[in-house]
Order: sequence, then C-alpha cells, then structure tokens
Amino acid sequence: MKQFQSSDIRNFAIVGHGTSGKTCLAEAMLKLGGETNRLGTIEDGSTTSDYHPGEKSRQISIHATPLHMEWMDKKFNLIDTPGYSDFIGEAIGSLSVVDLAVITIHAVNGVEVGTETMWNHATKLGIPKMLVVNGIDREHTRFDTILAQVRSRFGNNVFPMQLPVNEGPGYDQNVDVLRSKLISYQADGSGQMTEGELPDELQEKVKGLHEELIEYVAESDDTLLE
Repeated sequence: MKQFQSSDIRNFAIVGHGTSGKTCLAEAMLKLGGETNRLGTIEDGSTTSDYHPGEKSRQISIHATPLHMEWMDKKFNLIDTPGYSDFIGEAIGSLSVVDLAVITIHAVNGVEVGTETMWNHATKLGIPKMLVVNGIDREHTRFDTILAQVRSRFGNNVFPMQLPVNEGPGYDQNVDVLRSKLISYQADGSGQMTEGELPDELQEKVKGLHEELIEYVAESDDTLLE
C-alpha cells in the first residue's frame, strides 16, 4: 500500500441540501482519480457511496460514506453525506472530522436550507468552505445570479475560481480565473479536457476578477497591504 506523508493528505466532506449533486460529485472524483473505471448513476443504483439497499431503493443518501482517491501525488479522503434533514446528523458528524467542507449548490435551485445549515456548521467548527455549483448543463441556469445570491447570504469574500462560459444544455467550457485559461471538456463523460487562451470577450471580465482576488488576498495579509 502506498504511504503518504501527513502533509500530502487532504480530508473533506461533501455536504449540502438534498439532491444538490453530492453523490454525483463524489462519483466523478473517484472516476477522475482512477479509483473506478466508470461513472455510476443514482438511477441504476451503481454509485460507489450509495451501496445500502435503502439508499438504492429511495435513490437518496442515508449514511455518510468514507471514500478515497489519489490526485497529483496527494491522497484525498472524502465523505459523501446525506442532504435530507432526517439524516442531518450524519453530515454534521462528518464535518467534525475533516479539514474542509465542500458545499454543493443546485444550479437551478440556488441556495437552499441545507446549504445555509452546512455553511453555518462549518463556520462554527472553523473549517474552510468551498462551494460547488452542480448541474450547470441544465436549462434555466444562471451562474451570475447564483453568485450574487451566495454573496448576499455568505458575504462578498466568496470568490469564483471557475466561471462557466456556456451554461445550459451543451455546457462544456469553464474559465480558470486564477490562471486566466479557457478549459474545454469533452462531452463523452471521460473528464478529459484541453486548455486554451481566453477569447477577447472574456478578457476584461476575468481581468476584473483577478484584481478583485488580489484585493481579497491582500486584505487577509497586512504585510501585502503595506
């Protein structure tokens, strides 16, 4: 078994409102990390984490399930958690043993009760939070609207590290704001991607976000402000 230094291990829980895509996100991570060779689906009961008969029949997560994967010479221990309030104890308990809360948001429904609940619990525990907007390939999705909603609820220091280019059916491109790169994904579910330069129409928007990010970082470090 491969051994990892503690500095090369990351522990996080995937939490959020019910049906916001937690299990699907975990499944995609396992596939991309090479732990599985195909994407399981909730509909046919083939996901790695929803293995319990009750989860398969109800098509929802009931138990918190620990998973793991390797990526870029790091080991990631992740926990897929239930989103429905009946099983909230599983999610809250998971947050107590991890270093990061990955909070999923439904691209159509936006911030929901479970979103705020998990954000508040993670804040009380003092762990960092990452928001993931799921289902951007659905109709009637507006990332800018969700970002405004998130900032209204959780503060203006919420920053988008990725920007979807073509929301809705056919969605296959993101902007990596940190590196100012255009990422294009293959539509075959393989997770394969290519990187390219930003088109002219996105240059100004991404430049503005870059400057905003620099300000956020500087505000968190007094030495950078001087």
